[in-house]
Amino acid sequence: MAHSAPPEQKLKILYLITKSNFGGAQRYVFDLATSMHALGHDVVVGFGGNGLLAEKLQAAGIRTVSIAGLERDVHLTDDVRTFFRLLDLFADENPDIIHLNSSKMGGLGAVAARLWNGVVHVEQMTTGYRRSARIIFTGHGWAFNEDRSDFSRFVIGIAHWVTIALSHETIAVSQRTREQVISLPLVWHKVSVVHNGVGTFSPKRRADAQKALFGDRQEELLAHDPIVIGTIAELHKNKGLSYALEGIAQLKKQSTKPFLYVIIGDGEERLALEHLATTLDINDVVSFAGYKPDASTLLAAFDIFLLPSITEAFPYVILEAGNVGLPVVATAVGGIPEVIDDMHSGILIQTKNPGEVTRALGHLLDTPERRAEFGAAIKERITGRFGLATMVTETLRVYTPPAPPKKETAESEEVVADPTPTPETQKED
Repeated sequence: MAHSAPPEQKLKILYLITKSNFGGAQRYVFDLATSMHALGHDVVVGFGGNGLLAEKLQAAGIRTVSIAGLERDVHLTDDVRTFFRLLDLFADENPDIIHLNSSKMGGLGAVAARLWNGVVHVEQMTTGYRRSARIIFTGHGWAFNEDRSDFSRFVIGIAHWVTIALSHETIAVSQRTREQVISLPLVWHKVSVVHNGVGTFSPKRRADAQKALFGDRQEELLAHDPIVIGTIAELHKNKGLSYALEGIAQLKKQSTKPFLYVIIGDGEERLALEHLATTLDINDVVSFAGYKPDASTLLAAFDIFLLPSITEAFPYVILEAGNVGLPVVATAVGGIPEVIDDMHSGILIQTKNPGEVTRALGHLLDTPERRAEFGAAIKERITGRFGLATMVTETLRVYTPPAPPKKETAESEEVVADPTPTPETQKED
């Protein structure tokens, strides 16, 4: 039986994630780990590699474990080693909560955690004191939404189903993310929505942000006082940045307003995107800023935020951009429509559609009052509904569900009817 701790009990929480870079899923783990640690819970984070997530957690005083051989790609020998390493880790840490993140860690971790819980259950029957762990899986987005063959999507769907089935509860970061899996057999009741949330943070002032972003090119790039459109993203195909560049090329031909499009981030598609910008003859209005640590602190350098993703779950960057009052143009995928009310707190566009990019950005370039209106509306929405404290509180409810009510029995009714306490009733009280 899975252990459900009472709300006042301090929990031993083990967070696990495949990669230790600092994308959205890693940001989620960091925010939860540091928040739970601040509440007095005992927190450990395990991951593959040794990236920025590890550095940030260690700086925050969170204990970390690097899992050797853990990588995103399937590698049978390394995956078997990882599986047994997880069993050792569970035995060493004896957690109340095992919180799995990302597809690879979700699958391996759920199987290993169930096996470990079985061993613990046997020990419970013989010793009476060991408790099994509650297994939580967070779906940060489903890999079957990516551009893959039908067969690959089917296999990935089966893997996701197994992970959800083996977990005690799955957290979906958006309503749309939940809807995509609740039709799977035997798991609909195991999936709860807990939206990502952002805390208050202090972005750099506009002048300081632009200096940090543009460096020696600041005077050149800002010579004509352009309206700055910005994107923060890992540069891979799912982010739809090629369609954004094509839209920017059309905008350059149509708009009379000076503008600059800045892309913060790095990744496998960078060279291809730079080549496309050259081919489209837009290098004079496009700047590839590369990877910037703590990129969200530079948001004040922008006037408009653009996210042209082909697939998303519930992107933090939208919350961060909205939190500083930037009007947002984004594709209507995943949980983005749960944040942006079209033409009220931003503009929603179709995926893979350069014309819609051009139309939406052109509208905001021409209407500064709309930029201010949309920016104020999305900031109010995020502050009210998508705060970090809300995410932490709702996650704790998933960790510690209420105990089912006790069934009334004939014996209990007799005890209640008798006002004289007995040793047994005194013990129960």
